[in-house]
Amino acid sequence: MSKQPSIEKILNKLTKDELKGILLELAKQDEHLRNALLLQYGEGNNEQRLASYSKLIQSTVRRYSDRDGFIPYRETHRFTIEMLELLENFNAANDERLELEAALMILAEAIEAFQYADDSNGDIGILVDSALERIFMLTCSLNKQDLALQQYYMNRLLAVSRSGIFQGWDEFQIALFRICSKLSEMEELREQLKAAIELQIDASATQTYGAYTQEALLMILYELIEAYGTGEEAELFIANHLLFPAFRALQISRRMESGDYTAVIELAKEGEQQDKGFPGLVIKWKNARYEAYKQRNLKKEQWLLAKELLLTGDYKYYQELESLNEEDELVFYRSMLAELKKAKGWGVREIYLKLISDKNDVEEMMSYVRSSPSSIESYAARLMDRYPEEVEQIYREFIDQLAETSSNRKDYKRVCKVIRQYGKTVGKDKQAAVIDKFTTRYARRPAFIDELENLL
Repeated sequence: MSKQPSIEKILNKLTKDELKGILLELAKQDEHLRNALLLQYGEGNNEQRLASYSKLIQSTVRRYSDRDGFIPYRETHRFTIEMLELLENFNAANDERLELEAALMILAEAIEAFQYADDSNGDIGILVDSALERIFMLTCSLNKQDLALQQYYMNRLLAVSRSGIFQGWDEFQIALFRICSKLSEMEELREQLKAAIELQIDASATQTYGAYTQEALLMILYELIEAYGTGEEAELFIANHLLFPAFRALQISRRMESGDYTAVIELAKEGEQQDKGFPGLVIKWKNARYEAYKQRNLKKEQWLLAKELLLTGDYKYYQELESLNEEDELVFYRSMLAELKKAKGWGVREIYLKLISDKNDVEEMMSYVRSSPSSIESYAARLMDRYPEEVEQIYREFIDQLAETSSNRKDYKRVCKVIRQYGKTVGKDKQAAVIDKFTTRYARRPAFIDELENLL
């Protein structure tokens, strides 16, 4: 039987007109192919090329959409890959304006895609970030001497920022403003950007999470002042915006560097009061206050604050307290242990467990295991030498309870994993005894028996 010729050989035998006919027929049947050919080989002006690019983007969307216009989960990744190829492979013949417009088209479509595509894996977010990265690279590569081109970029980017495509996506709008800041060397453009940002700050004042947007936008304004203004202007701007955590942190950092620890303490205390509804921020300000106390050698204040921070769950402050302690080390350890055991909260319990582990306090570990038998897995190996019989008994009772409450293959695997570790700790003979007991007791659970046999 003769071998069928390859497509390449067949096409090589066809005339130009025959090949043209095939392409025309395919283009009629495939909208996406037709748009790709028009973009790649068309000889129109910039407006016509962008129109072809837009059509290619839309045909790509339709290519992956279902009847309802939605791109399902299984298609989102391939859609994103194809859109990224359109972004990366657009040939603008070194026309910076055309390149920007093409990237802005992809950006707008990518943001809209959040509404019509399943973004469970974050693919659409990657597409948006890639479009912004492309715009950033184009902006940074502009000829600094071409003021008209820089003005064009600023005008277009600010126009897009006002267009409404970022509604509900403030972080992407902020990213666009940051790109604009790369065009701020010329005062006229800088003032244009500042005015746009100030308008957006006012607009975000009524939004639910507007404070976060305002803070990010104000930080861009501050960076412009720092780069092009005076030190006094930068200092005043920070002082006027201490309600925002980023600016308070910035001021604390500046005061810490200058050695003005009294100011750091006051700034931190004000922050603790101002942000008392936000535990993470309060701890941040207390950390700063502690460092200022340490720099000023205020040991009493250090001690009180270190103990407070330790009880909120920050283990490093135990070491700070140790360094401040002037009494017997063991007495100090026992007193801190008592305080930790009285205090409540998950974070405090973790501090307690880390402390007894670091100090290798087997007596305290054993006490904890008695009150929390499920922790036996973590401590058995360290307790075995001193409490062999009790450890073995608690471990065995824990395994019995675990087996009783098991009802599926996943549970059985978990029980057998514990049995294996039990055997390593207390001995293979005791492990075998548990397996024998369970083989009889759970004979009517074939999946469990199967897992137990894997231990043999």
